[in-house]
Amino acid sequence: MIDSNSIKKVFGKNIHRLRKAKELSQEQLAEIVGLERDSISSIETGRAFTSSEAIANFSNYFNIEPYILFKSKNIEETDKIKDLKKEINRSLSDCDENELKTIYNVINALKK
Repeated sequence: MIDSNSIKKVFGKNIHRLRKAKELSQEQLAEIVGLERDSISSIETGRAFTSSEAIANFSNYFNIEPYILFKSKNIEETDKIKDLKKEINRSLSDCDENELKTIYNVINALKK
């Protein structure tokens, strides 16, 4: 069930992911979108929400449609992530079955 707390948490998690993908500090993002650093922290942790003006600023800066910020599934990948995935796929192309199994197990262990 969707409630206001879950919306704030999803929004905050997406802002956090996007900020990290751009390798920005909370202070840097705050300056870009016209908020205080403490506001970014509160938004990212789901303790607070923000204005429609700030949502527009986030959307414009990250070059995404506003609805993306509210998606509970993984948000659209940044170019950096897409490039990394392509490079990983290229590296895997010449692996045999045993190597692929080992790599798969390592990935699963890292994700836990």
